[in-house]
Amino acid sequence: MVERHGDFCLGGRQVTEPLVTFGVINCNRLHYMRSCIESLIQTTDRYTNKELIVVDNASTEPGTKEYFQTLRQNWKNYHLLRLEIIENPTRDPSNEFAKGLNSVVQRAAGTLICPLQGDMQFVENDWLFRFVKLFEVETGYVGCAMLDAQRRVTLKSSKLVPCGYAKQFFYDLGRPPVAGAGDVMYDRAVLEALGPWSTSNLAHEGGNDSETEFLKRSAEYVAANKKKWMCAMAAVPPACAIYTDARGTNARIRGNRRYGDYWAPKNDGNLYYEIKETPDEFRMDPLSIEQMAHPIGFTAPIGFDGGWLKNPIRPEMATSREYVELDEKPKIMKIAEDEYLKDWMNG
Repeated sequence: MVERHGDFCLGGRQVTEPLVTFGVINCNRLHYMRSCIESLIQTTDRYTNKELIVVDNASTEPGTKEYFQTLRQNWKNYHLLRLEIIENPTRDPSNEFAKGLNSVVQRAAGTLICPLQGDMQFVENDWLFRFVKLFEVETGYVGCAMLDAQRRVTLKSSKLVPCGYAKQFFYDLGRPPVAGAGDVMYDRAVLEALGPWSTSNLAHEGGNDSETEFLKRSAEYVAANKKKWMCAMAAVPPACAIYTDARGTNARIRGNRRYGDYWAPKNDGNLYYEIKETPDEFRMDPLSIEQMAHPIGFTAPIGFDGGWLKNPIRPEMATSREYVELDEKPKIMKIAEDEYLKDWMNG
């Protein structure tokens, strides 16, 4: 596949836009996915050299297929170079997320690859230019670049050092150099060096899972090859996790159940949080989720100490009131291939 490039001005000089691949993985969380995609489109509108791959794992949630059809009909208007929607007809709870990550990487044409779990919303306009610059000036050091804001209490315990040449970025030496479950931006060379996520897992989480295996394998690779990779964090994070459960968590899919409080955005649009312009001031420390997330029509899950709550629901401890049963038999709607897309890919 031939990459297409645009140009943007960086420090008074023209710079070629590298192709960036975004991949969104979804399973029965349409409201989150739509907020993620629509906010991504809006906040990266001026960066025209990008593609979007959506992987759906046998969703049965009403409206999902119709949303995919709308995306296919309107994608040219969103300045997306290419849109691909992959629908897996059967469930494989222990491995489907890993398969989704691999599908994104295998089909990605971009130099930079950003697989997303679909449960975060972008909240800052034009953030992508800054991230592209990070990978340009810090070549060989960035194992991954985090996208979402961290809680204030988490940032206090982080081991942050400023990036060498990329202003407004830090390296968190307390985190693995390469994230094991997406929701970050990777250089293609890093993912190619590490290889695919394991798809022979015994569980989605808890030790016998793809993230744990990937983190272990990446740590061994970094040590054996003496790589200087580190996890980068933006001083102004461009995204925030979508929390619809007042206890401080989002709805989670485990098997054929969705755990936690789950609802659509409270306004007439698709967004949970406001989208802001990039702050002009230079920051010596990263902004937290308490500072970045400005909910629309609902109250953020803030505790008595002023901090953002975090209480993930544990399926093994959840009561029948904390989950809903999902339809096990999805109806697959086939969407005709876009002729323009077909001609471009073959050309």
